[in-house]
Amino acid sequence: MRVEILVVFISLIAAPKICDGFVIQSQQSQLQRATAVLKGFSADSAYINDDADDDNIYDGDDEWADEHQVYWLDPEAEFDESLSLGEAIGQGQAVVCISDVASNEDCLALFSAGLQAVEKRSEPAVRGRSRFSVADPESFSNDVVLRCDEMLLEVLDYLDDEIPSIYDTLFKPSDSWLSNQPSNAQLEQLTVPPLEYVADMCYNLRDLYMQSELEWSEGEPAINIYETDGYFGAHKDHLGLTVLIPLTAPSQDFSGGGTGFWRGNRQVSENPTNPPDLVLKPPPGTALVFGGDVTHAGMPVENGYRSVFVCSFSTKTPVSLKDRLHGMQAPPQVSPNFKGTM
Repeated sequence: MRVEILVVFISLIAAPKICDGFVIQSQQSQLQRATAVLKGFSADSAYINDDADDDNIYDGDDEWADEHQVYWLDPEAEFDESLSLGEAIGQGQAVVCISDVASNEDCLALFSAGLQAVEKRSEPAVRGRSRFSVADPESFSNDVVLRCDEMLLEVLDYLDDEIPSIYDTLFKPSDSWLSNQPSNAQLEQLTVPPLEYVADMCYNLRDLYMQSELEWSEGEPAINIYETDGYFGAHKDHLGLTVLIPLTAPSQDFSGGGTGFWRGNRQVSENPTNPPDLVLKPPPGTALVFGGDVTHAGMPVENGYRSVFVCSFSTKTPVSLKDRLHGMQAPPQVSPNFKGTM
């Protein structure tokens, strides 16, 4: 299977460059046809060079197979020896891509389950996007939950083994935990840290997950299905880390699409007027990992179906909302006459 991946980095430098096997080039001519649509962007603004010849199209099968890759939104940070990769992610300076966290079989099974959920729902897709919580028993079977659980644990284990500074910087309770966190949805800095006991019982991301010490974005982990013209407008996730895993293949299952990123972290709003600085379209089963202050978007799908598994999470605190704590476990159901407390 030949997967064509082209990452285009918007730059002021006119001469094309090659970085880690991906084409990175100036897009001044393509900027002329970029048009903002609400908080998203038109299909023409995906910045994938559809007219590129074979020299400008990278077959990523081998490159993605060995280890993670780092894409620097802030090129200067790459050469800052005082900065750990966990700190760079937390500061919105880098996006990490990890290959082969899920098999083609798992990706196909999850995508198929998402399509079945689309067929069962009565209301139309919003902006061409349907979003289903993995924990919703009316949408997904236990098999889907188990596949998602194994896939996420594969990512967490890799991060624990290969990039432990992510846990140390963004998740481990410490005196610096609050200052390392992204702003919340009200653009305020967090003021309540995790309880101290968490550091004594959880030594890595896997421990936090297994001990239910994570707070999740509303309705996540989730499976998103993008149809033709579907997109997810520019936004920030406002939690410590986001893991996004494509379930369908660019060029084969859809055209357009991909995930767009803006450099600048907190200095960039959730309503950018310029196109994204970086668009990534990795093969299915590849995890994108990035911080909660990074402005990003699901780029418009021109044709076909694009599907992703996504979850954003932070270390749980005493003020975490209860409906954000169950993760992939179905939320508790009680009768209207229940007199106890949840």
